Amino acid sequence: HTILLLQRSSAKESRTYDDFETVEEALESIIRMYEARLKTLCPAALHVNYSLDDLNRFIDQHKECCMLVLDPDTNTYTSHDLAWIKSSIHSHLRKLLQMSKGSS
Repeated sequence: HTILLLQRSSAKESRTYDDFETVEEALESIIRMYEARLKTLCPAALHVNYSLDDLNRFIDQHKECCMLVLDPDTNTYTSHDLAWIKSSIHSHLRKLLQMSKGSS
């Protein structure tokens, strides 16, 4: 179980949280948020390309971004910061790329 905590601005009303069964689902949620933002900015584009740096800048725009990940052995949550999230997204995307190359 993973809880994603986001605060988009300094306004307390911008605080949100979502929970997911896995870390990967939470990471995918962040990626989908960014892709939705790109579609809003470029509604006529059929395809939108972006780099990992672009995605990281989107994440950095949030006032707060962290994850709480359940450790099933101790039944406690471990807090992970922005650097961990960015590194995990990078690893996740790299794994997806390797999987797509393997299935081609």
